[in-house]
Amino acid sequence: MIVVNIDIDENKTAVKAREFLEQDLPKLASLADRDVTSLSSPQLSFSCSHGSGSNQQDLLINHWSADTALVAIHVAAHHIPNQNHEREVFIYTYFKHYSEDQVSKRLSISRSTVNRYKKASLVEFARRLDVQKKMPQHNCDWLESLVVKSCG
Repeated sequence: MIVVNIDIDENKTAVKAREFLEQDLPKLASLADRDVTSLSSPQLSFSCSHGSGSNQQDLLINHWSADTALVAIHVAAHHIPNQNHEREVFIYTYFKHYSEDQVSKRLSISRSTVNRYKKASLVEFARRLDVQKKMPQHNCDWLESLVVKSCG
């Protein structure tokens, strides 16, 4: 297996991933008729509710596209290594919307450690989402890459 080492700008990647999670993820969840907190569960369950009307086909396509993107996002997040609580910090912060204090208390780690793990988990999420979105079962490579390559 060939491993490609791409130099990325971790600071810019973390910012781009955070902005995606805070701005775009809620919109995708809404299109898919889901709550972002449902992504915190290790297993996703699907229950579709579709509207009726003249644009029903477009609604179904948008719903399906958003659903497949959410599955890729879910898989990427749940594949973040958890050896230092990075996955837990990510899920509590971006899916369950816990404050830094709540995460710190829940995991018995300092707030500065929470911040450090948040950045690391955002970078890892961006990397893993790039892989997942290209997988045939997700087929959502229309999502913009969150990885920002370093210049130099």
